[in-house]
Amino acid sequence: MRKFILSILVLVLGVVLVGCKGKEETIKVYTRDTTSGTRGAFFEIIGLKALAESNDGLVDGYIEASTNGDMMDSVKNDKNGIGYISLSGLSGSGLKGLEFNGVAATEANVLNDTYELKRPFMYIRKADADIGSEIEKQLVAAFLAFMDSKDGKEIIKNKDGIVGGIDTAPTWDSIKDQHAAALAEGDQVEIHFGGSTSVEKIARALSSAFSALAPRFKPMHNHTGSGAAYEGTRADGNLHIGFASRNLKDTESGTGVIYGRLAWDAVVIVVNSENELNNITTEQVKDVYTGEIKNWKDLRN
Repeated sequence: MRKFILSILVLVLGVVLVGCKGKEETIKVYTRDTTSGTRGAFFEIIGLKALAESNDGLVDGYIEASTNGDMMDSVKNDKNGIGYISLSGLSGSGLKGLEFNGVAATEANVLNDTYELKRPFMYIRKADADIGSEIEKQLVAAFLAFMDSKDGKEIIKNKDGIVGGIDTAPTWDSIKDQHAAALAEGDQVEIHFGGSTSVEKIARALSSAFSALAPRFKPMHNHTGSGAAYEGTRADGNLHIGFASRNLKDTESGTGVIYGRLAWDAVVIVVNSENELNNITTEQVKDVYTGEIKNWKDLRN
């Protein structure tokens, strides 16, 4: 009888432990709020565009983080947590960044086009024929040259843009004489910027730095979304330069549209540093965020 009771206790304890283990293995899903540009980029890139602006369809029990910092702290302190942050925030965060489809989240892999969880930051400029005055044309040309110089690229990088060619780009001092008319003294001239709110931080930093170099340059910013970058730089639009945090649509990149890539933005999927997971695929992350996969055992590599 004593042996029988002992066997029953062992069996019950085993069931309890298995149950506890299963509970501990439940994935805790973290997301940003619907106003976040990082959230928008993340869900659009993995093919869940509807979730960029709505929580309908997200896994039950998800937790919203209001900032990149909140997301990092939450996942860092939750051994079963998973989330996503801008790649620029990974270093020193104490989090493990997962490979995405077998490729590590690094700036080098973003630039060599092997890391897929990224989006371009684009610019569109108004054509000279649609700009009212000669000085406006000169200031726009000078600003774009500054943006593409070593000085401008370093500003973009410091504001979390991923940009290549910094070491080979010309310095502003080496090319500024080509824009002497734009840098001369005189009455200030408004140059209007707009478009993506995700690129606004970079755009404002560039225009602020250029203001110190060109006395007549007066930047005016009104960022309302990527669509406004194209519309605002048409002949009847009010923007000299617009920015988009996505590739241009076929209807936007036609004849006469002057545009280029400013930088890349990348997102990295993160887990607690003690998590054994090293890689996640597109389908797996979609299944995690929609609730098709709820347990870590179904994600182990």
